[in-house]
Amino acid sequence: MAATAGALPEAGIPSAEILVEVNGLCKTYGPLAALEDVSFSVRRGEVFGLLGRNGSGKTTLLRILTTYRLPTAGSARIAGLDIVRDALSVRRRIGYMPEHPQLYRDLTVTGYLRLYATLQGIPGRERDARVREVVERFGLAAVEGRLVGHCSKGYRARIALAAAVMHGPDVIFLDEPTDGLDPEQRARTHEEIRGLARTSAVVLSTHDLNEAASVCSRLLVLDRGRVVRVDTVEGFGGPQGILEVFRQTRERVTEQDL
Repeated sequence: MAATAGALPEAGIPSAEILVEVNGLCKTYGPLAALEDVSFSVRRGEVFGLLGRNGSGKTTLLRILTTYRLPTAGSARIAGLDIVRDALSVRRRIGYMPEHPQLYRDLTVTGYLRLYATLQGIPGRERDARVREVVERFGLAAVEGRLVGHCSKGYRARIALAAAVMHGPDVIFLDEPTDGLDPEQRARTHEEIRGLARTSAVVLSTHDLNEAASVCSRLLVLDRGRVVRVDTVEGFGGPQGILEVFRQTRERVTEQDL
């Protein structure tokens, strides 16, 4: 049975384990409703997928949850913190990899990661150890002395992901993290995402049905800002069931910013 939007906390999930709580979230731009009454929750240890076509509202939702935009109505809490009242504290508890990460291309890989660690407030005595840890974890040793701008797209994606999780966030938001990667790079990124979910809650935005079915434990399907269904992959009936629900959605091509 599909989960009902707005039921928080979800049955069977201890409230202490819920790291993302979204209740009745709305966002409007003039007469356009980008999000309408969106509700769901995400617990530690799961990869929660946001699945939708272009213009469905996935990116708008992520920008609100990462405190880069304000909701018009509704509420959301990250690790118990309100995204509006406690925005600065929320940012310390999350990692965010946008669809098009803006990296400093004239820094070396380790130089960029050290800078990012500093911006995240990681103390100097820990900074080098954290950088070393993510360099090894995300397979960056071969390029650690290379300028970021001279790295392949696959390596740049790893760099962005490493930077997003270096400070050990409770919640990790990933917006189309495998877009444009080759099959081998995608498979590696999927394994890294599964590994991150062992200790954090991961929210993954994607328009790729195969990615959603293979990486996520639960999915929310968005259609022009509205929740179509929230369920486990098995509850959808696997990839074929997800496809059937996805086919009912429509692309909103007039608002590229959503």
